[in-house]
Amino acid sequence: MPSTICKNELPFSKKLAENLDYIFERVYSKNKAGMIIIDGGVGEGKTTLGVHITDYLNAKKGLPVLDLKELDQLAMGGTDFAKKLLICNAKSFPVILYDEAGDFNKRGSLTRFNALINRTFETYRAFKVIVVLLLPSFSVIDNDLFDKSIPRLLLHVHSRTEKQGSGDGFSLYRMFYIREKMKKLIVKPQAYKIVEPNFYFHFKDLEPVRSRLLDLASTRGKIKELKHAEIRFEGLVSYSDIAKKVNRSEIWVKQILKSMKIKPERRFERRFYFHQSTTDRVLDFLDDGGTLKLKKKESED
Repeated sequence: MPSTICKNELPFSKKLAENLDYIFERVYSKNKAGMIIIDGGVGEGKTTLGVHITDYLNAKKGLPVLDLKELDQLAMGGTDFAKKLLICNAKSFPVILYDEAGDFNKRGSLTRFNALINRTFETYRAFKVIVVLLLPSFSVIDNDLFDKSIPRLLLHVHSRTEKQGSGDGFSLYRMFYIREKMKKLIVKPQAYKIVEPNFYFHFKDLEPVRSRLLDLASTRGKIKELKHAEIRFEGLVSYSDIAKKVNRSEIWVKQILKSMKIKPERRFERRFYFHQSTTDRVLDFLDDGGTLKLKKKESED
């Protein structure tokens, strides 16, 4: 069982702790939504700071620090987030980390992400989980979330050294100004320097054992994303991809590929992927009059 943290030994600046206390009270005493955003460049310590914050908020509920082996409170991508949110609710965890883990490189993923976050906070009274969102720039978040006053604290991390990380804290009010400045700037990160932060903070690195576990968890998420990228780069298609192109069900596609003795090129995460020419072969089959025979087979099933 992971140990708890000592409240007198903060891994970050006291001013940050005060702001986390405010978010905690807002959610658990006032029954209002509260999301914390951590953004910044690669290697600046976003996930490390997210783990520290999770440990701190867990301690306020008398719970252990984030378990970096089970990872019930760390979600890599949207699908994992939906699953982990239910786990956090069942185990009464007060916070969940959502690392976008490359999701925004996928077509339509940003729209799905914002829709997911919107749905989450529409039901926050039931879940009552503080979401800590980790991403390169908070500018990708929909205006709708800001209009609902859901993001309450932005922690922009930068200038990390071998011993510690640094960052600036911005309220919801100042986030609006940053977003407006970004619209007018060619170098958008300059907006963080134009708008004065509410406070500055520093945070420590994780202890070596936990740091290695976090690296392993992060690497697994990135390897998974690289595999997806490789599949997209090669132009491989799944059953569902083919089904959409030929306007048939996935069951129909599976039947026809089996009858045509077309074997998959790759298997990844329990899904089969085929050469992109497979779609053309199925369309050729339909053009040759194969539709009626297969429709009859579907009706018999």
